[in-house]
Amino acid sequence: MSIQAAAIAEANDAFRAAIPFQGHQTYEGQVIFSGGVEEKGMLFVSLATKEVAEFTDFSQLNDPSGDHSFGVVHVNETEVFWAISLYNKTYDAAADDPLDDDDTRRVLTIYLPHEH
Repeated sequence: MSIQAAAIAEANDAFRAAIPFQGHQTYEGQVIFSGGVEEKGMLFVSLATKEVAEFTDFSQLNDPSGDHSFGVVHVNETEVFWAISLYNKTYDAAADDPLDDDDTRRVLTIYLPHEH
């Protein structure tokens, strides 16, 4: 794993861990839930958010780049995917330098596999 991937992984992990404590995040960004996740109701959304925030089971198979930008969790026996994308401050393009925390915004999308 590269030094850059390790630094991005650290920031991605901190962003995910802070989701349940919105307003207390070190890294700026947004969390988006797909229509399929939202249709399952608020309890499901809350449980999925908690599972994503606590996810630590990274391996070479599910995280080959080492940046902790994707994962799979299970909520009430339903498989849920999550992915983090890195954007610039205005969310209209990819981050020029993902290590520049002042100009990088994270977008975490939580979705069902068939919505991929």
